[in-house]
Amino acid sequence: MAKQQNVKNLAPSAEHEAQKLAEAERQKLKGPLLKSLIDTRRAHAWQLHSWPMEKFVVRNRSKLHLPRSYLAKDGEDVQTVYPGTDLNQFVHQYYLEKIDPQSVPWVNFVHADNVVARRHEFLGPDPRIAGYEIDGGGNVFIRWWDGFLSDQWSGTQKWKLEVVWDDEADAWVEKTG
Repeated sequence: MAKQQNVKNLAPSAEHEAQKLAEAERQKLKGPLLKSLIDTRRAHAWQLHSWPMEKFVVRNRSKLHLPRSYLAKDGEDVQTVYPGTDLNQFVHQYYLEKIDPQSVPWVNFVHADNVVARRHEFLGPDPRIAGYEIDGGGNVFIRWWDGFLSDQWSGTQKWKLEVVWDDEADAWVEKTG
């Protein structure tokens, strides 16, 4: 009976070691996977001054938060968007609107000569749309990636991509929220 008890004690230890090895293997894959995800997200981020090549259609009525300047330091405009609206086209058209730089105290990252400017020139030197965050209350926030500044922000916060292990999928998945 003593031998059986020793065997029972060894089995959980071997299982535990196998789990530790599997976790170590997963952790080895996390870094390259995260780098690949970041590189892909940045490559697909479209420049705001160019027409969007993809659609992002909303299914529900939402409030779209549109920052006036980098990190929304000068506030934001909130627009209601309705089901069927392509957010990419909506955002593109909004930020291509002309604005008189004399009428706003914001920093223009593109033109310092006070000529007629467009809204996107106040967001940074190279603002790109990397995606959207949609909360449970129907608010939509733009995930910005600035190619020149190598900076990621949304509203007044910086954001970063994270991956977490999903036991159900048995894979690393992007962490949202």
